[in-house]
Amino acid sequence: MRFISALLLVIAVLCGCDDDDEVTNPPAAKSLWPLKVGNEWTYENQVLDPAGAVLQYDTTVFQVAKDTVVEGATWYILTLNGARDSEVLPCRSRSDGLWAWDGSSAFLFWKYPAAVGDSWIISTDTAAIEAVGESVTVPAGTFTCVNYKWTGSRDPDRVYQYHYMSPGVGRVKSDEYYKTAGGFVYVHFRDLLISYSLK
Repeated sequence: MRFISALLLVIAVLCGCDDDDEVTNPPAAKSLWPLKVGNEWTYENQVLDPAGAVLQYDTTVFQVAKDTVVEGATWYILTLNGARDSEVLPCRSRSDGLWAWDGSSAFLFWKYPAAVGDSWIISTDTAAIEAVGESVTVPAGTFTCVNYKWTGSRDPDRVYQYHYMSPGVGRVKSDEYYKTAGGFVYVHFRDLLISYSLK
């Protein structure tokens, strides 16, 4: 399973707006991905060919199942379709963004607040802010997002990934770009937010 795509795909946000909402200067959300037991996000997962045709559809539900205390701090456990997944790490919000716990140490996963050009390292990947305030439309609606670009060597066929996070809502969309043997770069995996429920 693709965690970094899932939470990446996984975890993981300014204010979600309906098409007819008018928001000027919306207040900054306190957290990028709202972590509270019971919150959940449902995604449509697509596999695409180089021509952009969808080869396969699936649905994934992320839910904040419970919290736990590690080294005096509260971390949140997420499930994937009702089950724990080893690639979906415990997370918590801090003043500089969303952090993950790998079992021995904490590391910054999604920087927030963020500015274009900010960058940091996640394991073997480099994350950078491509855009702030980008409008993204998915089945769940239209959201104002921070666009995170991840590049790395974890998968030699994957060139880079874009993750669109709407502060106060969570991950809205993810695109994973792959390269054909001939060098053509295309979206191979795509996740789109279908619905979400925040407690």
